[in-house]
Amino acid sequence: MTQHHRSSSAPCASQFHRQNSVRTLVASEDSRISTDASTIVNESGYLSRSGSKRSQKRLTDWQGVTAINLFEEEKKQSTSLDEEKSATTTQQPTQPYTIFSLWKKRWIVLLASVAAFFAPFSVNSYFPAMNTIEGDLNITSQQVNLSVTVFMIWQALSPSFWSSLADTRGRRPVYIATLFIYILACVGLALVTNYTLLLVFRMLQAFGASSVIAIGAGTIADVTHPAERGGYIGWYSLGWNLGPVIGPAVGGVVSQYMGWRWIFWFLAIFGGAHWVLLGCCLPETLRSLVGNGSGYANPTPMQWWRHRKEKATASDDEKQPVEDTPAPSKSWTQWFLGPLQPLLYAKEKDVLILLVYYSVQYAACYAVTTSVPFLFSKLYNLNEIMIGLSYFPNGVGCIMGSIVQGKILNRDYQRMKRRGLTDLELPLEHARMRTVWIHSATFNVLLVVYGWCLYVKAHIAIILCMHFFLGFTSQAIFNAIQTLLVDLYPTRSASITASNNIFRCLAGAGATTVILPSIQAVGVGWTFTIASAILLISRIPMFFEMKHGPRWRRERAERLAAQE
Repeated sequence: MTQHHRSSSAPCASQFHRQNSVRTLVASEDSRISTDASTIVNESGYLSRSGSKRSQKRLTDWQGVTAINLFEEEKKQSTSLDEEKSATTTQQPTQPYTIFSLWKKRWIVLLASVAAFFAPFSVNSYFPAMNTIEGDLNITSQQVNLSVTVFMIWQALSPSFWSSLADTRGRRPVYIATLFIYILACVGLALVTNYTLLLVFRMLQAFGASSVIAIGAGTIADVTHPAERGGYIGWYSLGWNLGPVIGPAVGGVVSQYMGWRWIFWFLAIFGGAHWVLLGCCLPETLRSLVGNGSGYANPTPMQWWRHRKEKATASDDEKQPVEDTPAPSKSWTQWFLGPLQPLLYAKEKDVLILLVYYSVQYAACYAVTTSVPFLFSKLYNLNEIMIGLSYFPNGVGCIMGSIVQGKILNRDYQRMKRRGLTDLELPLEHARMRTVWIHSATFNVLLVVYGWCLYVKAHIAIILCMHFFLGFTSQAIFNAIQTLLVDLYPTRSASITASNNIFRCLAGAGATTVILPSIQAVGVGWTFTIASAILLISRIPMFFEMKHGPRWRRERAERLAAQE
């Protein structure tokens, strides 16, 4: 141990003061470990007082060495206590939100995004082949339109069944089960010979494909922090945005050159390949099961093999018995009412406003896209391939709006977070919805102009340019609202997304049903003008959300805390 040499010229008074300081430290050794200890000496040679708000004061060299020499034994005895205290204060903050690396998170988002691609692709690839299906199965155009409506109704209802399982049993089993059902339905659709089987397998196809959109939003919430969640949801939404982009083009080409049945054969093959990829590579992300990703549940084959090897090589002391906790049994009523659980979120005022806003906007978008085959073939004499290609501008606009709005959402959230507010004090509504007014006003004006441009048969280039901006603004609105809904219920993200899915798909089904009769009754110009007016009315309650949303959110948190 390094010896300390004191100067011989030190005054006697100073020497007496040093000895007195050492006696004081010895006398206060017991109180140093207890509650109101006055003075402690830590391992770095600092003097600190418990209960004092002053910063730690540096000991002089002689005081530090003397104290350590005198109290070496006492220090050894209190080391474990100090380490336990420091461990409890430092362990929690050092836990990362997720253990997944940047590239691992991107890989998970990519897998979820591709899975979400199948539902919109199944709808949009079907549009160009509707006339061919009508002729092959000897059915009417109304019956073909009904097959679209049936798909959207089941697309609305099926996520409510799967989302509760995804929020309790895990994301991974639901992914595998739903995509497997989708593959079987695609094979069945490729082999149908009558209209009844067409409707049945379209229902089954929607039941399998549509749920992964809600589950994917939950997966994104599991692995991303709110500060970056908006950007990742933007990239994730590219999956279902690519469906409207390439679905009609692929459907038009395949149905014209290979037959409409090959649309579903391609979907079955592509879905089967992605099903294998999900089974092998997608880890479980549900935070109630695996925490930040470090837990073990619903493993991939590689995780299962690694876990098995670790258990085989572990010593007997390291092996700890794991008690299987039986899952709580559900009554018949709970199983029956389980799929309706997401509807309960609509009883919250802020959630209901967001759901209505999103749903009416979604219905307006579907009114535009589902009327394209009828209008473009009638006004511009386009064939199936050209009608399919005409969907590209809208899809590209959706992609651009998704990316741009994701970056804006991240920037706005980080700007709000710099204010040092807590989660309940943070104005999430303003952080997420700041630019929605601009996109909404732009969409409303463009929708009216779009209808009257079709009425006067404007050049198709003008119409397609409007499709781009209609897609851009609508997707920006969708991203903002979806991100805010997930922020409101981060632990029930799949269920809240399923609730949103119910409202938007039912609204889309209604728009699909009434758009063509409305165009034939009052004309295309007035039809889209009336649609824009309905949109404008649905946007008014957003004012109350922006004004009272933070208060409603705090009241809900207090109510839930009181219930617990």
